[in-house]
Amino acid sequence: MEKPISIFSSAWYFIISSFLIYFGLYYCIPFTQTLGLPFFVGYLIFFYTPFVLLLITVLILYKIEGNKWNWENFTKRTRLRKISGTDWLWTIGLFIFGIIVYAGLSPVGNWLAKLSFFSPPDFFPAEINPNKSRIAGYMMDYKLSGQYWIIPAYFGGWLFNIFGEELLWRGILFPRQIKKYGSRAWIYHGVIWTLWHFFWAWNLLSIFPFAIALSFVAYKRQTTTIPIIAHGLMNLFPLFLIIIEVIK
Repeated sequence: MEKPISIFSSAWYFIISSFLIYFGLYYCIPFTQTLGLPFFVGYLIFFYTPFVLLLITVLILYKIEGNKWNWENFTKRTRLRKISGTDWLWTIGLFIFGIIVYAGLSPVGNWLAKLSFFSPPDFFPAEINPNKSRIAGYMMDYKLSGQYWIIPAYFGGWLFNIFGEELLWRGILFPRQIKKYGSRAWIYHGVIWTLWHFFWAWNLLSIFPFAIALSFVAYKRQTTTIPIIAHGLMNLFPLFLIIIEVIK
């Protein structure tokens, strides 16, 4: 049975995982580049590995709580329920809202990226560096044409990303935060999830509205399924670009 948890106690899960991503992006990737590993390959390794650890953390916390090891109990505990027609409307609305606010605020992120405090490092490629222009046919400085292995590799990373985050943040921790803070929990949760993205410091203001909205919908509809779908669709766009360029 889940127990109430404070923001300060749950913050460690956010801080440690965010630091691992930051360390991988800002230190491990440039080091492996000196060994000849392309940035994109390093990104697939060092960005997505922490999300595997998030999924492992989900299972550990689930076990610590004393839950039974079966799918019915797991889905009930993580609020992975089948969604209704009304839930689908919330899902579509959340996704559209996310696209609109992220696109609308992207100029702010582009401006912040020019400031030294928020600016991404020069070795970041255009896809994650607003100070650079994207090269057609490339993803993170890696030529995509004919590289079919990239599609399942990126898709696998996407799966770990979405399910690792949503099952831990919204499935395991959020219900415990609700028990602690009640109707205010979604606000605290949205703020801390925004700050978790500090490795994309220039994008924090662009991320904030969607993070708050997603937390509110997860609280309002009492399900993790909606965030999984909406968040997953938001993060799928690069894969579509990859597929198009790979098959050219």
